[in-house]
Amino acid sequence: VGELNQQQKEFANKITNGLEGLDQMVGKLLDIGRIESGVELQVEQVAPMDLIDHVVRLLQPQAAQRKVQVLRELTLSQEVQVEADRTLLQQALYNLIDNAIKFSPVNGKVFLRLQSLEDKVVFEIQDQGPGIAPLDIPKIFERGSTAGKNAEGSGRSGGLGLTIVKSVAERHGGSVYVKSVLGRGSTFFLELPILQRKEE
Repeated sequence: VGELNQQQKEFANKITNGLEGLDQMVGKLLDIGRIESGVELQVEQVAPMDLIDHVVRLLQPQAAQRKVQVLRELTLSQEVQVEADRTLLQQALYNLIDNAIKFSPVNGKVFLRLQSLEDKVVFEIQDQGPGIAPLDIPKIFERGSTAGKNAEGSGRSGGLGLTIVKSVAERHGGSVYVKSVLGRGSTFFLELPILQRKEE
């Protein structure tokens, strides 16, 4: 129908961005449905260090765009492995690291740590973002929560990304939690057992 004027271009961009946001939300709802439906985990031996490296490579463009450094402070042996559903664990780590990048200021840093504690491994993802208010922390993993918005007004994955992380952790017999101080960033902890309990 011809050239768009500047205002029409802005409206068109808003519509496109809105549709992309809806598409992502639908995808995350489908992920949650699969996880919570009780579909059997595709358990295999997974090397946590390799999985983190893979996710960091996937997110490098987002980090570069925001000029955020993703720093690995990993001391766990390459030989340590966990029994997990590789696809689901990768999705959980992707959501956590993606959020950390989004919430870190331009030229900020994200720190990744990994440790083994007796019968479990603990992933730590620390950002230098605005932090989360104490009253918001208990509901940060609830579906649809927008607690802890970043400077662009975007919530932590619209509440769905963290809901997926919680579901993945619980399906593996693990847990996820956060420690945060307003103005000083947040650290998310994803704990998973090294061995999965055999279903009877």
